[in-house]
Amino acid sequence: MIVTPSVFLMIEEILGAVAVAAVAAWYLARSLRRRGSHTGGTGTDRASARYHPIFVLIHWAAAFVIANLLLRGVLTMRYIPNSDPEKIDGLTAHMYAGTLVLALMMIRLVIRWKTRHPPKATARNRHLDRLAWASHHLLYILVIAQALSGLYMAVQTGLPDVLIMGRGTLPEDFWVFPVRSVHYVLSRLLMATIALHITGAAYHVLILKDGLLRRMGFGRRIATSDAGKLAGNQNVA
Repeated sequence: MIVTPSVFLMIEEILGAVAVAAVAAWYLARSLRRRGSHTGGTGTDRASARYHPIFVLIHWAAAFVIANLLLRGVLTMRYIPNSDPEKIDGLTAHMYAGTLVLALMMIRLVIRWKTRHPPKATARNRHLDRLAWASHHLLYILVIAQALSGLYMAVQTGLPDVLIMGRGTLPEDFWVFPVRSVHYVLSRLLMATIALHITGAAYHVLILKDGLLRRMGFGRRIATSDAGKLAGNQNVA
């Protein structure tokens, strides 16, 4: 069964509502734990540095939008013929979301360069550390390249006129444009790199149990015990 863009949008709205509720519940639970630590707890479990809150927000927002774009492309867009009116609605949302991802990535790079961030993470294995370094940088490159290739394809195929101005019609087949193949290959490479990224995060959480994900959460950025260690750490890891 093909999931139409309208059904996909409803699923996105439900997931968005669930995500907001989960964040609210997490924040409330964390506030209660903080109060408990102030009255009798040691607070040692909070002695880890975090990224800037705007960086954290952009990270999770971009992750949600990228997942949306990849799933939408795989589950819906490829199965809808260009002659179907649903395709225009789907492509419009896809184009705007891709532009949003590119803007978020540019802002993220600036914030990462300008703000203090935690010490470089380690998997306690030099080969895994090198793989993590390479995959993180590749993730930035692939996301930006994917967004740029999509925008280039939109301009080359005249999508702004069709989707925004309401003039003309969609091409019969996007695959006649070479950039469509580039966009496809980048999407598959991006999926593989994201899978590697998630696997690495799971390794830290389930095997190393080093609290790595706290770095990408909201809260006090630098604990007292970490202030000296993190002072002056302004460069990109």
